[in-house]
Amino acid sequence: MNASDLLPGERILARSCRHWVVLLRPIATTVLAVAVSLAVLALLPISGELRLLLMLGALLVGLGVINLYYWGWRAHEYVLTDQRVILNEGIVSKFSRSIAIDRIQDLTTFQGLWGRTWGFGDIELESAGREGAELLSTVPRPQQLRNAIFGQIEARRRQGGSANP
Repeated sequence: MNASDLLPGERILARSCRHWVVLLRPIATTVLAVAVSLAVLALLPISGELRLLLMLGALLVGLGVINLYYWGWRAHEYVLTDQRVILNEGIVSKFSRSIAIDRIQDLTTFQGLWGRTWGFGDIELESAGREGAELLSTVPRPQQLRNAIFGQIEARRRQGGSANP
């Protein structure tokens, strides 16, 4: 997220990608696929130079796929500012959703067994005027982000409450 994406006077309070655990399955699958490909290529009755070239190609394809997964992970971002919660997605094209802090009515966090073990969970934001809730999935340390959002909600209420006599 760039400073040009912020509203005038808006400050970033917290920023996070999804938890790194989301990379485990696709990377493990890719590594396994490359290993199987290399084993098959090693057993095929082809010339040594062609085999080496094909094996190198399989390694490069595997590295390319892992690189795509990494950048896809990096391109999924949650940002908390003093005015809103922003969800950004996309590598080539960008998709962004934002929820004003004032409109958030309820926050729910969920951590399963693996989430508690590895330190990630989901946060569901319900806001006024929207059908359904926004899901922030696989958030690192979800309680910290939830508490930061609640802190901003309270700060906004206090500002609004002190402005009205």
